[in-house]
Amino acid sequence: MDIKHMRYFTAIVRYGSMTEASNQLYISQPTISKAIHDVEAELGMRLFDRNSRQIVLTDAGRVFLDQSEEILRRHSELSNDLKHMVGLRRGHIKIGLPPIMDVSRLMGIIKDFHDMYPEITFQLIESGSGTIESRLRQDDIDIGITVLPTEGQYFDSFNFLTEPLCLVVNQDHPLAEADTVQLKQLKAENFIMFNEDFYLNEIITSACKNAGFTPNIFSKTAQRHFIEEMIDAGLGICIMPQSVASLLKSSSVTVEIGDPGLRWRLGVIWNQDRYMNFTTQEWLKFFQAYYQ
Repeated sequence: MDIKHMRYFTAIVRYGSMTEASNQLYISQPTISKAIHDVEAELGMRLFDRNSRQIVLTDAGRVFLDQSEEILRRHSELSNDLKHMVGLRRGHIKIGLPPIMDVSRLMGIIKDFHDMYPEITFQLIESGSGTIESRLRQDDIDIGITVLPTEGQYFDSFNFLTEPLCLVVNQDHPLAEADTVQLKQLKAENFIMFNEDFYLNEIITSACKNAGFTPNIFSKTAQRHFIEEMIDAGLGICIMPQSVASLLKSSSVTVEIGDPGLRWRLGVIWNQDRYMNFTTQEWLKFFQAYYQ
């Protein structure tokens, strides 16, 4: 078995038939058919259910497909990685990040990295933590920035920011003059929250329940700007990280929350057991060194 057999097999699955796969690969159908027969003979099991008119994978076929796609991906990146290692340093990094974080420090790190490796480009994709984890597992992004801890055991990570959450209210709100508030004082308030895709939502909801109440949610959104406008209009209150609250340009007021443990941890995550290309490895090392 060699890599071309895997390429033939994945093409059959992708295009839905041996005929179409042979057309797309510009090889004869008997060649593809023989290659699949040879693989099945070597493995001692069938990859396709031949009793179906359509392409249907057996259990063995699904396992072989997953492994073939991973091997083909690594093979396609090998030549680029070898070039990077001898000094070309070209590449593209896709980073998923939450829209509520203060990105000014991140931009500084990207600038310093770009000064060292000007041929490496970046794509920043804003999403909630849940979507970031999902896209990372699907290899749609290379690195994720999200709230820790993550769900499941799929990722490696390191924490680069830990900070308290604070209360943000309209300047005319009765709590605007307070130095510190306790969560239980917010029982009757209307909460403006981030969407369920944001783990910050879960942190706040869980903390409120521990304080003896379920927050009365007035609105949910993924946009910090909308939250700012709703607070300005006196429609509710919001709990958010201090670094994010400091970015608000409205007439809102930030108040410390006295409840211990109400903090958020922001970290970088990546797939635990999958190949990472050389460019992304260099970025991750640079990022970690910056914070260490």
